[in-house]
Amino acid sequence: MTSLSTNDIITLRVANFYLFFQKIFSNIYYLMKTHVFYEAIHDQSDKPRFFYDENQSAPLHFHRCIEIIYITDGCARCTVDDKTFNAEKNEIIFVQRCAAHAIAPATAYAKFVLIIKAAYTNDFAAALEKKTFAPLLKDHSFNRTLFSLFLRMQRIMQKPSFLVLKGCIDMLVGSLLDHYELYPFTPTPNLSVVIKALDFIDEHFSEPVTLDSLAAHFGYNKYYFSHLFNTYIGENLNNYVNGVRIRNFLEKAKQSNSVNYANLAFDCGFESMTTFHRHFLRIHQKTPSELLGR
Repeated sequence: MTSLSTNDIITLRVANFYLFFQKIFSNIYYLMKTHVFYEAIHDQSDKPRFFYDENQSAPLHFHRCIEIIYITDGCARCTVDDKTFNAEKNEIIFVQRCAAHAIAPATAYAKFVLIIKAAYTNDFAAALEKKTFAPLLKDHSFNRTLFSLFLRMQRIMQKPSFLVLKGCIDMLVGSLLDHYELYPFTPTPNLSVVIKALDFIDEHFSEPVTLDSLAAHFGYNKYYFSHLFNTYIGENLNNYVNGVRIRNFLEKAKQSNSVNYANLAFDCGFESMTTFHRHFLRIHQKTPSELLGR
């Protein structure tokens, strides 16, 4: 029997060590892919978001914004809906509105991230209503021509001018539309129901919205619909609806120097001031007067 040299043993141990951590990473990435959550922060903001980061992971999540990611260095492991792939330097990841997506390092990597609110998509919304780009846009030479736009957006965000930012967004998406092919877009079945429910709540938050009425509207058993909503959104329907009402209350209150809190709370769908104050404190840990400084 041939004995192993010291170098052979070291090589074998290094290989086993690498396989061990590769397995751990695969298990972590599997968990990231199989538990989707609703990233509400982007939908609750009224402005686009743009940032740069390095070696960051995000578990499988969705929101109602378009997201565009430019890999500036290294390689990331990504999932967009049912597709999993590696994205390398000078490749662009396109995430359609409501698509479930995740990202993690495949190697050390860096990226720009642009998250576009619906209010900033009116110039190209029709083109992307029923179609989308492939999730991975791989023409390196073309993508490099767009890199200066990402750098410009980074500078803009240091002293935000959202009119200029919208111009950059239009130029970026317009360039992608001119260069890359579009494909039919079909949301994940269960997720599409939840998205429709969120859209319905946005339109009808000032009206009575209950689990019974919402489940009946979408033709679901209320217990199944409740489970579906809690699974994807991470909170019960009642808390979510009242959160939307609080958000709208604050948006309207900030537009006026003289506000009757009770009248505005009732206009936003609350049936009692007790319920209003309970949910306001739950979300902001302050009273309306303390938060608004009035």
